[in-house]
Amino acid sequence: MKKQIVLLTILSSMLVGCGGGSNSESSTPSYPSSWNIVTPTGAPAIAFYNHAKNPHFTTNSTPSNIVAMMNSQSDKEVVVIDTVSGIKAINKGAPYKLASTITLGNFYIAATGNDDDGVMNEGDTIVLFGQNQTPDLIFHYLYGDKFDASIEYVTAVSNAAQCLASGKNIITSSTVDYVFVAQPVLFATLNNQSAPTYGKSSVYADVQELYKEKSGGKSMIQASVFVKDSVNETERGLFLDKLKSDIENGIANPDLIKAGMDELSEEEQSSIYGIKSTVAKAVVGNGNTVGLGYVKAKENKAAIDAFISLFGMEPTNEEIFVK
Repeated sequence: MKKQIVLLTILSSMLVGCGGGSNSESSTPSYPSSWNIVTPTGAPAIAFYNHAKNPHFTTNSTPSNIVAMMNSQSDKEVVVIDTVSGIKAINKGAPYKLASTITLGNFYIAATGNDDDGVMNEGDTIVLFGQNQTPDLIFHYLYGDKFDASIEYVTAVSNAAQCLASGKNIITSSTVDYVFVAQPVLFATLNNQSAPTYGKSSVYADVQELYKEKSGGKSMIQASVFVKDSVNETERGLFLDKLKSDIENGIANPDLIKAGMDELSEEEQSSIYGIKSTVAKAVVGNGNTVGLGYVKAKENKAAIDAFISLFGMEPTNEEIFVK
């Protein structure tokens, strides 16, 4: 039987000691463990390391599939998706509200080692994932249409990682020079000793730094938490408080992340999170290159508006935020 998850206010070390279940403070209210949660694999999923055994927690490697779940008939109380796509869905009538941003930049451009001069030029084959979504929009914000003739799109970050690992796009049979990819998949791919590109692939550019330079010092706004309008307000608050606590504790002590994910086998970890616990711990512990964090959206409205304006969107309406 699934354990009752309790909103903890004690130190994270005690959380590990009690195995993530109930402690002596039995009167502490619990958040709704039956809520259905969906996140992309990779960085946003790491925030849910304490949900490894939660049968109501699912992931999806295709962003467009997650956006499609934001509708009135959806059984998902919590949807995590890139902020731009989520706000667009709300503007089109999706009955959800923006609660918080939990990843604040984990994009990189990686070189496969196939390009002789080591410089991304027109004519080099570039793989992007998430056509018409945040990765695509950010790449075009940075580079305009300069590379459009050389771009090949894949569906998900996992597909991009396959191109980086092999140096090939199996769909088009092209030899790939550069890949727009995200952590933590990037770390796992660069350290995959069985990959044909192992030892010659590398990080070509930190997209967060390029974005900051281009935007005049602004920070990235990436994956956010969207909560369905129909949920109980008190339960919503409990859920978000627990998620914030989990994220902050995991950043402070990445061993907690590994311990949570290790409730699953390595095969299950890869299937659900898109990565293994050792990789999750490494990318958070090594400078938090996944950009994991928790920022309440309503309090970050100005930064969100600045970010989405880069993609032709109007400033957000106060009504879309969780209050």
